[in-house]
Amino acid sequence: MFLLFAALAVYGLGALTMLWPKRLELGAHYAGTILAAAASGMVLAAAVAYLCGLSWGTLSPTVSGLLADWAWGRYSLAADGWSAAFLVITGLAGSIISLYALDYAKAYRGNGLRALTGLWNLFLASMVLVLTAGDAFTFMLAWEVMALVSFLLVNHENRKKDTVKAAYQYMVMTHLGTAAILIAFYLLASAASSFAFADLARNTLEGPWRHAAFAAAFIGFALKAGLMPLHVWLPNAHPAAPSHVSALMSGVMLKMAVYGLGRFVFYFLGMEVFAYGVIVLLAGLVSAFLGALYATMAKDMKRILAYSSVENMGIIFAAFGCGMLLVQTGHGLMALVAFAAVLVHSLSHSLMKALLFMSAGAVMHATGTKNVELLGGLAKKMPYTAAFTLVGAMSLSSLPFTSGLIGEWMALQSFMTLGWQTGTQEMRLLVIVAFILLGLTGALALGCFVRLYGIVFLGRRRSALVLKAKEMPFFMLLGMGLEALLIVLFGIFPVPLVGLMSNALSGSTLSLPLTNVWAVVWNGTGSLVNPAAFSCYNPLLLLLLTLIVTAALAVALEGPGMLVRREVTWNCGTVPTRRQQYTATGFSKPLRRAFDMILRPHRERVFLHKEHAYFGRRLQYKLFIPDLFTEQLYVPVQRLMIGMSSWLRLVQQGNVRLYIGYIMLAMVAVLIWGVM
Repeated sequence: MFLLFAALAVYGLGALTMLWPKRLELGAHYAGTILAAAASGMVLAAAVAYLCGLSWGTLSPTVSGLLADWAWGRYSLAADGWSAAFLVITGLAGSIISLYALDYAKAYRGNGLRALTGLWNLFLASMVLVLTAGDAFTFMLAWEVMALVSFLLVNHENRKKDTVKAAYQYMVMTHLGTAAILIAFYLLASAASSFAFADLARNTLEGPWRHAAFAAAFIGFALKAGLMPLHVWLPNAHPAAPSHVSALMSGVMLKMAVYGLGRFVFYFLGMEVFAYGVIVLLAGLVSAFLGALYATMAKDMKRILAYSSVENMGIIFAAFGCGMLLVQTGHGLMALVAFAAVLVHSLSHSLMKALLFMSAGAVMHATGTKNVELLGGLAKKMPYTAAFTLVGAMSLSSLPFTSGLIGEWMALQSFMTLGWQTGTQEMRLLVIVAFILLGLTGALALGCFVRLYGIVFLGRRRSALVLKAKEMPFFMLLGMGLEALLIVLFGIFPVPLVGLMSNALSGSTLSLPLTNVWAVVWNGTGSLVNPAAFSCYNPLLLLLLTLIVTAALAVALEGPGMLVRREVTWNCGTVPTRRQQYTATGFSKPLRRAFDMILRPHRERVFLHKEHAYFGRRLQYKLFIPDLFTEQLYVPVQRLMIGMSSWLRLVQQGNVRLYIGYIMLAMVAVLIWGVM
């Protein structure tokens, strides 16, 4: 608990750097960013120590068994195992991304660098407070601070029109979510003695009001997570924000939604209602598939990663819904695996998405563009960045030996158990649909990141912007390198990570069995009769097999009996040019045509001038893929609101005499109503 309070104090000192004199702007940046990294490290240490204590039985019996337990008036802090898991994510991401920001954020010198650094500390502190809140008042206050600070960070480059538009769209959407969460808290408090979480957990809310509380909470947290169709703010806000801010928003802030949903489901509402799990599962599956599909179509690097966040949050919510259904059907052990998958994939997604947003920032820093169509061949200019990006892309594609596979593998195990053990045809049909959508999602994600990495880092340059590119400074490379290293380490040695996150569940009020969960997930052979040996994936064994096969192929291909001669690709007697490479648009064309009914692309061909009577004309081809929900849902609502506002102008003309007339009519109406 001391470390958490100390971390919050250090964040506060870091926030005060925005008040330093302008002549000390760079010093304020260094001081504030180092303080943010140190405070995040303290949060990480406190959370890891707590979770390890749950495993080793070293927690003091004299306290309540909480990581934090403090109260002051109506406000209180209370952090348990569920909080600790997300504090690990926050502390790890905050410390590493802060190191990256030491060099990256210097580009904003003379453009609000002190404010950026101070707000960075406030952003991290607000998320720590959300995770440690012990009552609804503290939670909503911290949630609002988080929303306000993130809005200011997204709007940092407010001289750009698109940035301002994205920031205010984000502000409107996040406050709609806040309103929904507030409604859920009020409904629960109406059947409890106070707004304290301990009292809310003993609420007596029943029937339609309980369903309404779940619906409000789910809508609020789904909006913050960016689940479709509530995602419209996310693909716009992430490209607008500075890259290290995007990394923290995607890597940590989106996980606040998972934490909040778990808090409501585990503690306040329960999992007895079958429909709750179905809703969460289906919403997650649809978001995962559509997020991956739109990511494959996008051409802005950060927009690609934003839609990828929609995909991965969908996978996390789908695993959460699967766990709820397993609890409801009486399979607590495998429900534990599903919820552990939620936590493991949340941390893994934080690592790999932070890495790729930092990589996108490095590419922007080096070339001045986020448009993948203008890049190419950057692996020669930025070899370290290219290597780190490859690790992140492999992990987001859920390839072996990366952490991205672990959570998804555990989720798939849970889905298989859900289909095999429930025994109903309806549940098996649901699992079949889940496997189809998850399979399509995985294939789309692989294609998406093959496209992203190949177009940006391989091949030849597509514009002169690449010529000025060079490798990044030390701290930017250090941040990306640490993320890549952790992704590989957790991919090869997953047991400590799985065990740590399983302890987070044991420290909560979940009544789930905890018999050797490490073995349930990762031992290699066995059956459901013996759950301690249920899995069929052993990463070390697979790594050894891969190394043997790779060595054998290398010997076979490079042996003395194999003669290899390299020639240029035949191109009608000419050397291929860089214009003949695959473009990002061309790479994704087969998928675009396959899902044309969903994507509904807008195409435009402009003929510039005729070069020859027989050999065609020079033309310009433009392709725009609108967001389905934006076009079909939000734009009509926007037009309706504008139309209603235009109608209201008829009664609001600024004429004082007209307003006096309205008052007199209102008084007459009140008098008539009183008489009646």
